[in-house]
Amino acid sequence: MPDNQRYIDTLNELLKGELMAMNIYKETDDIQGDEQVTAMLAEFARDHQEHARLLTNRIHELGGTPIETAGLPGAMADITAKVNALMGPSHLLEQIYGGEDKGVHAYEDRIDELDPKSQELVRRIMDTDHDHLRRFKERMEAEKSRH
Repeated sequence: MPDNQRYIDTLNELLKGELMAMNIYKETDDIQGDEQVTAMLAEFARDHQEHARLLTNRIHELGGTPIETAGLPGAMADITAKVNALMGPSHLLEQIYGGEDKGVHAYEDRIDELDPKSQELVRRIMDTDHDHLRRFKERMEAEKSRH
């Protein structure tokens, strides 16, 4: 069981990032006022909710207890995201892109700490997050060309 505990701890760290992303998307999707960005954020929030569900299930399979909240770092990220959302879509997109990028790097940095089944799950999650990054980048480029 000691090996499993290491996997559980790593999965819980990754779950924290998913919970933060989910909260930020839900809290900011309607503040910034751009319908396309709102739809994109709602879709990405659903993706992160699914990632959180998958990670939670895997933690249970390993005999662990999943975390339920992102804690203080999540609360601080929510506040920053709300401020950026009020400043408009380009500010919010830049902040969220940075968060997604950090999330992908967290997965890449920690994947070797996981068992093979968890690694496969993390690879699937990273594929979705890489797609998010690509779509954010496209939208940010569109914002720049407007100004």
